Amino acid sequence: MADEDDELEEEEGDAEGAPESDDDEEGEEGEGGASKKFNKIKLFIILGGVIFFLFLIGLSLFFFGILDPYLGLDEEDIVQEEAVVQGQVFYKLQDMTINLNEEGKKSRFMKVGLTLVLIDELDVPLVEALQPRIEDYITTYLRELKPEELSGSANFYRMRENLLLRVRAAVAPVQVTNVLFNSMLVQ
Repeated sequence: MADEDDELEEEEGDAEGAPESDDDEEGEEGEGGASKKFNKIKLFIILGGVIFFLFLIGLSLFFFGILDPYLGLDEEDIVQEEAVVQGQVFYKLQDMTINLNEEGKKSRFMKVGLTLVLIDELDVPLVEALQPRIEDYITTYLRELKPEELSGSANFYRMRENLLLRVRAAVAPVQVTNVLFNSMLVQ
């Protein structure tokens, strides 16, 4: 009977303590929910930091060239690219005489000789066929220049860049890498 009395007391204790345990569980869930959210935020911050750290390591390996063999950027590819640059073809244009844009009684002329730098020798026939268009683009640009714009290295460089843009537009499928001045005479 003592066993039965103990069991009855436990059941009564469970029945009386049941509402208290529900309150305790709700309180624990509320605190546990907050701690779970805190743990998730902590986890995201840590994972974000690790991912950012790995990104920085990969970026530094790439910039220092350690990943080049793994990415297929071997020295042979670089040597081939340099060989293409060394295989340049020079095409000399005819000397052009151009009237300069100047307000006044005295007219001024400019005689200029240019050479185009091409990548491939097979492009020479295309450039020869398009030479009238090239000369038209060049003379149209140079005719608008004033004599003051022809002095100084900065103006000379700007003129070279503008000529290169116009020549590239004139011979669109052909790749022109540079425009070289053979001679330039202003009278």
